[in-house]
Amino acid sequence: MNNSRVSRRAFLRAVPYGIGALALASCAAPQRPAQPAAEQPQPTSAPQAKPLTFVWSPKAVNNPVFDVARRGAEDRAKELGITVEWIGPESADAQKQAELLDAAIARKVDGMGISCNDPDALKPVIDRAMDAGIPVITWDSDSPNSKRITFYSLDNEAAARKGAEIMIDLLKDSQNKTYAILTGVPGAQNLEARIKAFREVADPGGLQWVATDPCYDDIQKGVEVLENRMTANPDLAGYFMAGAWPLFGNIEAMPKFKAAAERGMKTVAWDILENELKLLKQGLVHALIGQKFYGWGYDAVGILYDIVANKKQFPPFVDTGFDLVTTPEEADKFLKKWETGNWRD
Repeated sequence: MNNSRVSRRAFLRAVPYGIGALALASCAAPQRPAQPAAEQPQPTSAPQAKPLTFVWSPKAVNNPVFDVARRGAEDRAKELGITVEWIGPESADAQKQAELLDAAIARKVDGMGISCNDPDALKPVIDRAMDAGIPVITWDSDSPNSKRITFYSLDNEAAARKGAEIMIDLLKDSQNKTYAILTGVPGAQNLEARIKAFREVADPGGLQWVATDPCYDDIQKGVEVLENRMTANPDLAGYFMAGAWPLFGNIEAMPKFKAAAERGMKTVAWDILENELKLLKQGLVHALIGQKFYGWGYDAVGILYDIVANKKQFPPFVDTGFDLVTTPEEADKFLKKWETGNWRD
């Protein structure tokens, strides 16, 4: 897949942070009232406990959905009096992400929360962290064969199956049942799960799959992929976007896609960003599957804190649930969240 404030609209539209550590929040422990001189304890040499430091690693810092997760992590860190460092590659790059996390292991941070670019590529670094006594959880995108403790995300299969049911209904009166799929980085566990589950419902339901095209989590590449697919299949009836990267930008940069949407092509897409919500209100997109972006930071930081500080145990998977937007009224509800920055409600 909640909340914040601070001119949040401007914050979310700001240029994402670059590679490296960004301390999101740190709070000092409250001081005790001064005691009378005669009762004051003698100073000792015992070191003062340092606040916990967690590393939070998105797949890429140039993806706007992760800005909401960053704010959630910031809010929870302030409440808990801990430090959370936002560390990830500038664009989707599993090897670079692993290198940044290895550096954090060497610094002996207290815990890690990772959205994995590639489950296999991130497995060794997750296992190294766990072996070094650094608890690791995953969020958004998992590495299920690693030693990570738990995975915090929506049920990708359930959400994708619901998306396929919607697509079948959207095309029920169309003689043309063809559809294409847009994905990000090939092999990303969450994206592969969505594609597989969507096709398990769509194909037996009478829809005809044409192609699955990767854009490597890059907005501009996604625009090119969509336009190229519309050139190859100008009569395409439907589009399933396992991630809606090209819709984050200007629809006018995709004239062929826009023209297809205007003549009746149906699109079911992941995520609920402002541009997508506005496109749904215009009738150019027809259903949006919303992840709990804020919870990727707020809730998941709380989970890791409970693991580290309170020794609490969690199941291998914690389901966030998902939002579904199919009407202008529902789109307005989420547009208000973007406008106000209040994601907690």
